[in-house]
Amino acid sequence: MAIFYRGAGIGTYWHTHDARQTGFIARAPQMQSTVDRLMLHIARGTVNSPFISLTRSYGIALNYANFFGNEVPTRECPAYVYEIEINEPIFPELKLLDPIKELAPILPPPLGIHPPYQHDGGPAFLLGVVDPINMRKFLTQHAPQPPASAGTPRTPNLTIALETLVRTLRDAEILAEGIIPESCVNHQFEVY
Repeated sequence: MAIFYRGAGIGTYWHTHDARQTGFIARAPQMQSTVDRLMLHIARGTVNSPFISLTRSYGIALNYANFFGNEVPTRECPAYVYEIEINEPIFPELKLLDPIKELAPILPPPLGIHPPYQHDGGPAFLLGVVDPINMRKFLTQHAPQPPASAGTPRTPNLTIALETLVRTLRDAEILAEGIIPESCVNHQFEVY
């Protein structure tokens, strides 16, 4: 048995449609599942994908419910956090994906010309990747250069692969592909 969560901010699809009655299905389940679509889904928030984002963290789902809706939740108009329980054997129409494991096989070896998930910033650069709104200053600082370097001042390398890896870890994210039946949706917690 595994417990997952999904936040539903006010005005979002899963706020106005009760998953306890319908289950969860991706916005574009007919799309082919590719690593590129996985990265766009996680790093860019592309919702037209064959994936359903789940988290192992109630705190992450709570954050999404509170801050990713059309308005601030109140007691009169709460947001929701769904609790989803998935047992083995998994339903044949459902596949769970660990984004880190899906992305790792396509990453090049360390001697590759452009390792797509390495950055060349300072240690605080990752704070900006984790929280690009509140920690934006770490994304925009110049990449440190060796002494006497004639390099052009620029921000550190940030690729979609790095964003995907960091945000997967930040959000304790697991992707579902297929249908999560309503029988798996245990609770719809009101949050405000």
